[in-house]
Amino acid sequence: MNDNLARRNVLGAVLAAMTLPAFPALAAPAFRGDDTARLPDHAAFWTRMPLPFTPADAWHLLSPTTQAEIGAAVIGMALAQYVHGDSMAEADCFHDDALRDAASEVEHDILNRMDDRLWTLFPDLYGPDGDHPAWAINAGMVFPLGASPS
Repeated sequence: MNDNLARRNVLGAVLAAMTLPAFPALAAPAFRGDDTARLPDHAAFWTRMPLPFTPADAWHLLSPTTQAEIGAAVIGMALAQYVHGDSMAEADCFHDDALRDAASEVEHDILNRMDDRLWTLFPDLYGPDGDHPAWAINAGMVFPLGASPS
C-alpha cells in the first residue's frame, strides 16, 4: 500500500513539473443577427387568408435539423444570387462568366427544390400533391384543381 502511495506521489510530482503546452481558450461562437434589422414578417398579408398556421408557426413545427437544412439552403441561395450578380452593373459583377452561370443554376436549383421540400413538409399550407390546400378551397378562394366554376 505504501509502495503504491509512493508511486503516485512520484508520478504526481513528475506531471506537475512538466511544462504542458497552453491550449487557447475556446471562445463562445459569435452569434449574428440579433443586432441587425429584422426581415419583415408580412403579418397583415397572412391574416388575409384563413391559414391553419402562420409561416412563423410553420417554422417552429420543423425539427432543428430541418430548420438548419432550410436555413443553410436560403443562405446558399442568396450567396449564389450575389455571385450571379443579375441585379448588378456589369462592371460590379464577378469576372468569371462560367462561375456566374453556375451560380445562377445553383440559385434556381435551390429555389425549385425548396418549393418541393416545403410542399412535402406542409401539405396543410400548400395543399396535397395535385390540388390546392383545403383552407383555400373551403374559403372559396380557389376551386379544386380541374373543377370548373359553377
